[in-house]
Amino acid sequence: LFRSRAWLALLVLAAGYAALRLDMNHEFEGASWDELLAFTAAKPFGLRVLIPLLAWPLHTLLRMPTTWVFGLFEALATMALVLTTAAALRPFIPARWSHALAVSLFLLLPVPFLLQHRWPIFYPYDTPAMAFTAAGIALLVRGRWALAVALTFVAALNRESAVLLPFAALALFLNRSAPTDMSLPTWPMRQLLPRVLAMFAAFALARGLVSVALRDNPGAPLQFLVDGSPRLLQNLAWLEDPHHWLYLPAYFGLLPLAWLLLHAWMPAPLRRLGWVALAYVGALMWVANIDEPRVYGEAIVLFHLPVAVALARWLRSDPAPV
Repeated sequence: LFRSRAWLALLVLAAGYAALRLDMNHEFEGASWDELLAFTAAKPFGLRVLIPLLAWPLHTLLRMPTTWVFGLFEALATMALVLTTAAALRPFIPARWSHALAVSLFLLLPVPFLLQHRWPIFYPYDTPAMAFTAAGIALLVRGRWALAVALTFVAALNRESAVLLPFAALALFLNRSAPTDMSLPTWPMRQLLPRVLAMFAAFALARGLVSVALRDNPGAPLQFLVDGSPRLLQNLAWLEDPHHWLYLPAYFGLLPLAWLLLHAWMPAPLRRLGWVALAYVGALMWVANIDEPRVYGEAIVLFHLPVAVALARWLRSDPAPV
């Protein structure tokens, strides 16, 4: 009975979050929803094809309205994000804690994804990208490398941020300083490197196939310039205003602050996911609008996983790992 109620609660959460996402955000005129579904949208938006590929039969053959199609996949991605986050946490904390802390992630998402920021835009690949990130970590911590490689390929069809998965693998398994603080399989470098390279190859293959198939779409795969000016300079100009620095922790659901505060209770490999997240934010300075908080979704997941484990340990009064 409890499991039935839990699934019902998850369904209500997913449907409600999807409805809010669609109601409180709008489509980007430069890459409209219909253009995404027709595979004619400008790059880089038009190169993120996974959800349009899955949605195309519903929209084109069954004539389901665009909003309903994207709402359905947003709800499914929301459910997937909860389940994959719980799966990524489960090797480190009891199942009940992993489920509760996976759901708690959604207490942090209204600020970056629902508030009316400068660019309150809905893209159908944002939440799936977060779910793929959590799913990739869940597979890696279980040593399911073949599935992790396959997932990287599929995630790369959704968004370029799938490249985070092989970097996360390196963070989890390279230079393990405290092998007794977590239940991860041990992979010597001679075994780790080929697996990570396979993940990079899967990413490159997926992005290459999409780029070739949609080579005639307008625009550039990476947008380093905005109106002829380097995007990096525009982002740095935004950071020149001191009060904008106060926005950034909220854009991440305050997770970077919790990552610093609970640092001692994190397993060392999980802790390094935070550094991957910070490196990703540095890369976004070149190709994204840093005042558009939806771009931080994958980084939020990478921060949330070590913070959730550390929070559970701290609340349970577990000793900090050496």
